[in-house]
Amino acid sequence: PYILRPFTEPEVNTQPPVERQRRQKFNRQLSSQCITVEHSLGLLKGRFPSLKDMPPEQDIGDTYRAVEALVALHNLCIDLGDHPQLIPFFENSNTEVDNGDIDDVDLCGYGEADDIQAAGTALPAWETDEWLREAGQQ
Repeated sequence: PYILRPFTEPEVNTQPPVERQRRQKFNRQLSSQCITVEHSLGLLKGRFPSLKDMPPEQDIGDTYRAVEALVALHNLCIDLGDHPQLIPFFENSNTEVDNGDIDDVDLCGYGEADDIQAAGTALPAWETDEWLREAGQQ
């Protein structure tokens, strides 16, 4: 898996005008997609508040399977026209993700590539934890 990151201000501002506009457009489109994903995760956490309390020391394979199951249930509920607001004790306050939540999460060492492979997810052999860290910094 690869991680897309927006261009930094120096990466944008030091370019010729045409390239600068292209990079600014890329940043806007990437930001728009990030917001969509964050809102989707907020809706998922609103429907299943237990997602907010999953301990980081839990087995990563179990975590992936639990989240996948909850996503499938969430999509099934949407297809069947379920309205979470009718669920007693539904937490509607978390339907939008607070960007501050993202900064508070320390993901270092969580979901390492080796753990992901052990959970049954197929990753290319060359895609090691070290390679992912280096690729993420580029």
